[in-house]
Amino acid sequence: MTAEELEKIVARHEMLCLELKESFNVECIETACAFTNAQGGFIVIGVDNYGNPSKHQLRFEGLRDYENKISTATEPSVAVDAEKVEFRGREVVVLKIVENPLKPVAYKGRCFVRKGSVNHQMTPVEIAECHLKSTGSSMDAVFVPDATRDDLDMDVVRKYMRKAVMENRRAFAADEDPWRALVKLGLVKSETEITRAAYLLFARNPQQRFSQAVIHAGAFKAEGAVILDSHDSRGNIQDQVEDALAFIQRNIRCAIVVTGKAEHDRYWEYPIEGLREALANAVCHRDYGLPNNIQVKILEDRIVIMNPGQLPFDMSLEQLEDPDHPSRPRNKLIAQVFYDMHVIEQYGSGIRRINSDCDMNGSPYPVLKSENGEFIIKFLARTKESASKLGIDPAKFGVLDKENVATSPKTSLKTSPKTGPKGRFKILELLRERPKITIADLVEETRLSRNGVKWNIDKLKEEGLVRRVGPAKGGHWEVVGFEP
Repeated sequence: MTAEELEKIVARHEMLCLELKESFNVECIETACAFTNAQGGFIVIGVDNYGNPSKHQLRFEGLRDYENKISTATEPSVAVDAEKVEFRGREVVVLKIVENPLKPVAYKGRCFVRKGSVNHQMTPVEIAECHLKSTGSSMDAVFVPDATRDDLDMDVVRKYMRKAVMENRRAFAADEDPWRALVKLGLVKSETEITRAAYLLFARNPQQRFSQAVIHAGAFKAEGAVILDSHDSRGNIQDQVEDALAFIQRNIRCAIVVTGKAEHDRYWEYPIEGLREALANAVCHRDYGLPNNIQVKILEDRIVIMNPGQLPFDMSLEQLEDPDHPSRPRNKLIAQVFYDMHVIEQYGSGIRRINSDCDMNGSPYPVLKSENGEFIIKFLARTKESASKLGIDPAKFGVLDKENVATSPKTSLKTSPKTGPKGRFKILELLRERPKITIADLVEETRLSRNGVKWNIDKLKEEGLVRRVGPAKGGHWEVVGFEP
């Protein structure tokens, strides 16, 4: 590696695949383990957290010693390529870690994976998922105990085949045997070896063995204190999506906007296609090893979809919101069938499609969370600002001057002459949605002065709502105390 190449790597400050250390220690071994269980990365020894050469002279060990310390402490052994590189007038050591083909790799019986800028110790479920992925399998490819061919409804399989042909995603012959199609797709192996995917997709009663495979939906008033309506979507998982969506439409409003055209425009209170995509993703990507149902809560100012299972072990929220992120479906077989039927579009495009539908519906972008064993997506009610994107008077949607923004009880935004609630919320939303946004972009988006933007960010830091991660150049913002 040349000095110029190292300079570029450090300048990008992409902490997902970069670790800066002033000296070699145990954390370097854990990081090597985390990198090799993900997509690889670089450990630079002799550089501080801000990307500057360490003020302390680096005590060099033999390069082979660095390699041996990591490879002998990990199981299976991590391949390390160590070299000395001149960096800003100092000599540093660069350890290149490549992705291991057989995962997970462990250090002292513990497995780590990179999540953002930290090493995350993997749970037993993540370890199992990681191993299946490294062997080309997935969680839905395991066989269901005691399931047989008789459990499956071949009429539902034929319906899938017809739909896949109609969408030009599969070329099944008109007289093709549905059982043979399942075998060719890897959904079944024999009459007594039925994958979890085949059972959930095509069984007559999937809930017989997967009672948790249900979408439990409810409409509430007064922050959930009063139940207005409830419904459980059962049966095969592809039918659950449309059934749950019909329940949502039953409990939200549709605005008719008079525009002078022959047909008036209709806008649902929430983006219907975005909700369909979110439901399909929840059913497709949830962890069916967990006992929880998918939950849908329709509240007065938002719709919340809670999906059992956090993001896959090698995926972060930041990656998920990147339009170019690679797809890593937890349930590869289910994802393929959903793709064949056009229930989901191209892998990895779900969030982009949801945001696009929000734009077309005059809705704010949803809020994403992955924590406490769940993936959560919140669709927010229209605001005056989001509705104005359509070029239609927001009053026609019933959105007046009052901003429909829900905040966490812990959050208290103080205002000043330099800003108002709208401006402050705008800054927070922008920092959350675009962590690498620049001050110049914030000035353009908020219409505040440069000093006004900086003043507000300083106040948000004081209130514990945002923090800066990494250097001014190459770092990013993190919203830590604000929940839409």
